[in-house]
Amino acid sequence: MKLRQEKLAQFDFLPLEAWMAEEHVPGMSMVAVRNLAKEGACSLGIRNGQGDPVTFDTLYECASLTKVFFAMLVMRFVDRGLLSLDTPLAPLLGGDPWSLSPAFQKITARHVLCHASGLPNWAPKPMDLLFEPGTAFSYSGEGYDLLQRVLEKLTGKTLDMLMNEEIFSFLPFIYHPSVVWTEAVGQVISEGFDTDGNVCKVRNARRTTGNGPEPNAAWSLYANAEIIAYLLREWICASSILRNRTLFDEMTRPQNPASHGVRWGLGIGLHESDPDLLWHWGDNRGFQSFLIADRRTGDSIVTCTNSDAGLHLVFRMLRILTDCACLDSIEAFIREAE
Repeated sequence: MKLRQEKLAQFDFLPLEAWMAEEHVPGMSMVAVRNLAKEGACSLGIRNGQGDPVTFDTLYECASLTKVFFAMLVMRFVDRGLLSLDTPLAPLLGGDPWSLSPAFQKITARHVLCHASGLPNWAPKPMDLLFEPGTAFSYSGEGYDLLQRVLEKLTGKTLDMLMNEEIFSFLPFIYHPSVVWTEAVGQVISEGFDTDGNVCKVRNARRTTGNGPEPNAAWSLYANAEIIAYLLREWICASSILRNRTLFDEMTRPQNPASHGVRWGLGIGLHESDPDLLWHWGDNRGFQSFLIADRRTGDSIVTCTNSDAGLHLVFRMLRILTDCACLDSIEAFIREAE
């Protein structure tokens, strides 16, 4: 994937606010990185029903983008030998099994990270497996939740502690992401809007019930495009997050075929038409987000929106700003995945 330099040079003149109005996206945060430098960035629109503007420090529910950074966290502990990608997780976790299927005992971290575990996306326990681990693809937040519980048990620390120590510590002090709702998050987080532009979600408390209470490896990242773009650059360019490039290569090679030409690495989406393409999306009620990057150059675009229509805007912009030829198939895959 390459960014179109001539379009990035005109970034400030793109009719982004007009596109937002047409797509019913009240607010967004976007960053484009080229040659490891920020080529374009914006925080546009409103963040709540009162019309307060989106600002540099506005946070969004980044939803499944959480999985990307959790995968980085897991690989840091693989690098230290605390966890193996191919060791069954059930004996490490102990307690009542999440599934009564004998195949549950075979699920490994590799299966979870590339959505080959056979666990459903979310389901009450004990749950049925959809297939024998390692034999197919099915997008599963439940699998990431399982791996989170194992990592927390092995380290004796909660996910928010681990992310703060192992991932967010590489950020400049001006950035304040979180994987758990706090009062500080509540002061700067956007409200979520539906496809008609009406407020549909106001976050004012930590989620402690239902599927995957927070902090949660599958969905609970509170961040914005500036934060995500910075962490992506640190990961891709080996400057801090994962200096073991053998493990980076393992994360970013195809591990599991999905559909529409999509392949899955360890925590990241790939595509058969471009071996350097890295991508992921996020979709919580009222919020949609997307990241796309080149593993070789580090060129990337990250967009966070406060709208159920956010991905319509994202793909509209990507078709202008990149030469990526597989956007249609990625968009089709996303429609079917969750």
